[in-house]
Order: sequence, then structure tokens, then C-alpha cells
Amino acid sequence: MPPKLPQLLVFFTLLISSCTRQTLTSMEIMRLEAVDLEETLTLRDELMMAYSLTSFDAAGKAVAVSYGSWGIVEAKTGQVFPEKDFQFIQIPLPRNGKIVATLALVEVDDYAQAQKTLATIRKYHDFIKVPAALAELADVALTPLKYLSLGLTAAGVGFQLADRLDADDILGQNSAELGYRKAVENPLWKVPLTFKDSHLKSSFHYELSYELRSQTVQVKRRTRPKS
Repeated sequence: MPPKLPQLLVFFTLLISSCTRQTLTSMEIMRLEAVDLEETLTLRDELMMAYSLTSFDAAGKAVAVSYGSWGIVEAKTGQVFPEKDFQFIQIPLPRNGKIVATLALVEVDDYAQAQKTLATIRKYHDFIKVPAALAELADVALTPLKYLSLGLTAAGVGFQLADRLDADDILGQNSAELGYRKAVENPLWKVPLTFKDSHLKSSFHYELSYELRSQTVQVKRRTRPKS
């Protein structure tokens, strides 16, 4: 005999009550184009990229960091790197909190050092919880490189990305902030970036775009095991 309507209502009520809603935000690099290269002799730039998402709660305290990385890759003038070349990252967005997306594009001079840097970042692809001791510091106006170092510091790695790079190596860096209300009202946020400058007699020009996608999902609550 099929269950009666009241029984079904009780079943779905219990199912819903055992779940909670959570908003997740992902960062997806959509495109990188090498319009003009910095390297004039070899006509190739060796590139690496590091990017992160840092989430803050409603009180403005950092709670978690997630990392992505790309490279080391040779780029030629006019070359386009599509979405499939980059891994996406994702992090929970606390209710009434915010997300800070950070990115740095680097032209590699020291290949061995850059490989060590990427290896360090790739150990922490899943998001890292930020300890209370660092939560307050993270809400200060940090540079993109400081944001990128935050999670590794939280993981106990004592790693500062800015210390590993010469200022001339950085082709571009950027931070963008996404609040909870905006994420819910506009689940897709496209961020276009232009990194363009001159170093001595050489110049460079890179066009980059990424998207922040937010979605609210049902997450099953964990129940404590009976003692």
C-alpha cells in the first residue's frame, strides 16, 4: 500500500530539517591572451599564475582560503590559453560575509625557484581554515601577494610569496571583493583584467578574464554518533 499523504509530509519535513543551506563560490579562469610579450630576445615569456579565494564571516573575520595555480608555461605573442587549461577553485561563502578573489601573473626568471613555489601552493588546493590568530589580520587592506600568502601561513608553512619574487617579475596582480548579497542576487560575476606596462626598453600586454560563480546548495547536517 502506498504511503498516505500525512506520512509523506512527515518524511519530507524530516529530510529538509536534516539539511542546511550553504552558499559556495567558485573562481574560474576563463581566458588568458598574450597580446604583447615582455621578453624581446627569445620572443617567449615563461608564465606562472597563482590565485585564491578568501572568505570572511559577517563580523569581517577571515575563515578560510582556497588556492589555484597554473604554469610554468611558455607563451608566444598572440597565444590564447582557454578555460580548460586552468583548474577552478571553490570555497563556502558565509551568510552576510564576503569573498576576496586574488590573482597574480608572473614572468618566471628563476625556473627552479618557481617550481618550488608552485609545488608549495599545489599542496593546498582544498580550502584551509584560517586560525583565530590570523583572522583579524586578514581584514586589513592586504596586497594581492599578501592574500596569496595568507592561507599558507594559516597552514603553518611560513611562506611569503612576495619574498620569492622580484618586483619586475610581476606582470599583474589584482584583488576583487564579492559580498554575500551581491553573490545571491547575481550568481555570475565576470571580471576582465588588463595587465599592461613597460620595463626598460620592453613592454608587455596581457588580457585575462575570470568568473566568480555562486550557488546555494543543500548540505546534510552531520549527526553525532551515539555514545
